Amino acid sequence: MKEYGEVIFVDQLKHCRVVANQIDKTRINWQKNSAWFADAQREQYSRYASIYAECREMYGDKIYGYYARRNRLRSEYTFKSRTTTGPGNLFTNESMAHLKGYKYSQTTNGEYGSVRPSELFFCF
Repeated sequence: MKEYGEVIFVDQLKHCRVVANQIDKTRINWQKNSAWFADAQREQYSRYASIYAECREMYGDKIYGYYARRNRLRSEYTFKSRTTTGPGNLFTNESMAHLKGYKYSQTTNGEYGSVRPSELFFCF
């Protein structure tokens, strides 16, 4: 006669059945509602090259080169030109003369930074 190590109750069997049914329901629900996402994502990612080419054509090499460097695009989406490799980079020698003599406002709590960054620096 076999001896069993533990007794399995009906509640434990019902719980296992509920968990298995919930896993099936979740899988069916995902296939019905979210299975399209992987295909849509693959399609969108395949358009990157054409989107970057359109942007380069629309904005020109100088601005697109600045964008590509700033956002660290992959090498397949960038290009080598004088604007990206030479000393003529955009905003390299940006003047900060407008900050000369700048006085920060007095604060009661000792924290600084009450001036918005757009008032200090050039923003696109």
